[in-house]
Amino acid sequence: MTVDGAMKIAESYPTKFPSLAKVKTHYGSQAVEGIIKLYLIELTELVNLKRPLTEKQIDVIASNVVSQYYNMTVADVHVLFRKAVNGDYGDFYESLDVPKVMKWFASYFDDRCNAAQEDSINQAFNDKGGNITSERARKHFDKLEKQMSKK
Repeated sequence: MTVDGAMKIAESYPTKFPSLAKVKTHYGSQAVEGIIKLYLIELTELVNLKRPLTEKQIDVIASNVVSQYYNMTVADVHVLFRKAVNGDYGDFYESLDVPKVMKWFASYFDDRCNAAQEDSINQAFNDKGGNITSERARKHFDKLEKQMSKK
């Protein structure tokens, strides 16, 4: 899955893939942290680490994720960890630590924001049927050109 895929599946199935904030509201902070902890434990089991995360590090990461990335969905968390296991965030160098894992979340969140922005821009010049009209496209590109010339 990709960032776009996670966003689309969460939008299509909001009850199956709620935001971390919704899980926290309905089940409490410990439940959300538990989800993150399970993914972290699975990750350390799947990759060959000489220095895996300690229990304290796992607790800190889970707490930080819940407080900083509460608008991510369960689908986002799943994709992020799949990407980590596949090495998309770089080599582990036989160890994991809090800053390394939190950089993954920051990177994924940036990708998620960029994908949402692109989707919003695309929708701005589509009609309700999803078709691009030449008038809307022209207005949109004129607006982008003005923004670019100001920079």
